[in-house]
Amino acid sequence: MTDSDQFSAERLAKEFENALIRHVIRPWFPRSIDREFGGFLCDFDRSWNPCGPNEKLLEFQARQTWFAAEASQFFSENEHLRDAVKQGFAYLRGALWDEVSGGWFHRLDRAGKPIEHYTKHAHGIAYAISACVAVHEATCDQAALQLAREGFEWLDHHAHDDEHGGYFGHLHRDGTVFGEDGKDRRVQKDSLGTPAVCKDINVHSDLLESLTYLYRAWPERRVAQRLAEVVDIVCNRMTSPLGAHFHYCLANWTPVPHLTRFGYQLQSSFRLIAAARLLGDHEEALLSAKRLADHALRFGWDYERGGFYYAGPGLDPDQLEGHSLVVRKKLWWVQVEALKALLAIHLIAPDERRYLESFKAQWCYIQERLIDPAFDGFYWASLEDLTWWRPRAAFVSLTRKGSDWKDCSHEGRVFLYCMSVLQDWKLVHSQAYQPTP
Repeated sequence: MTDSDQFSAERLAKEFENALIRHVIRPWFPRSIDREFGGFLCDFDRSWNPCGPNEKLLEFQARQTWFAAEASQFFSENEHLRDAVKQGFAYLRGALWDEVSGGWFHRLDRAGKPIEHYTKHAHGIAYAISACVAVHEATCDQAALQLAREGFEWLDHHAHDDEHGGYFGHLHRDGTVFGEDGKDRRVQKDSLGTPAVCKDINVHSDLLESLTYLYRAWPERRVAQRLAEVVDIVCNRMTSPLGAHFHYCLANWTPVPHLTRFGYQLQSSFRLIAAARLLGDHEEALLSAKRLADHALRFGWDYERGGFYYAGPGLDPDQLEGHSLVVRKKLWWVQVEALKALLAIHLIAPDERRYLESFKAQWCYIQERLIDPAFDGFYWASLEDLTWWRPRAAFVSLTRKGSDWKDCSHEGRVFLYCMSVLQDWKLVHSQAYQPTP
């Protein structure tokens, strides 16, 4: 590594720190804290004005809490972040937790009444477990770790598939899995749009991360077993030999033909690296992580304008009868998660410069296309295809800064990771360094 590389790393680390403060921490905190009903507000337009019902989705509440907890350890003097950690955990332990049947409700109205028929979902529960672990790590509050353990126990008891492995996603209030009542599951979809007959990579990739976090804080044997099981599922059952994720599988892990989503591949790539190092079994998971990233770069990267497409086929051709099979919208979370994955892959393959070069190119793309220089924060999606004749409604939709599915955790946690790695660039490239994503 040359002196110029070190200077570049220092400069980039400062860029990420400045972007973190300007585009994540300052606009979101304390603005998102709901002083009236608890938890966090989610609906904001481009200029950060309230613009919706502010329903309390478990994923949003958990991810906002998770980021605040991790950021508070870097910016310990920030009272708004400390306040957000307390507020978020209180809401996870209070309104969102079902005192009757256990587990977390998936969605409440702003006042705290469960909606979506009191249902629960493994996707949101995965994030709630991670948030509680993060609160414990930030505050040393044993109640937070205890709630994470209770959430895992409830999910594992009700949603784990003891026959085929993995987890079902959509659950009734009492924990029974949708479809176990004998109704035709083929016509049912859950609140995330997943067919009830399927297991999906969205749930299992997120559980890969939450189980990694939980095992790090609570090294219990069954957590280790479930983590190893999910690693195997992501590597061998939900990833093709070419590196494309199967987004959906049947309960017995038969893949269901569908488009692959490149953002999920990049997330899984990063998460496999963290899980492999924790479990002490590197080779297979690290090879899978690299394969996933390579596939996303080959089939998902826009070589003309930069950035990653949302979805496409796992193999050529990408057109049939003159119609493109690529979903070209470039959502903000896919672009920032790519940053983290590319930097992590560079750390395990430092001799292959293309990952670091792709990381730098991706950061340039994000700054040019997704960050709002006028009002700060991230657009929902890149505006590169938005022309003057498009309806105003399209512009409003793409530029909003918050919604129930758009919190600050993707960009916030990615910036924290990139900043910390780049600040220790010399140590990162020494043999003694083992980065912990």
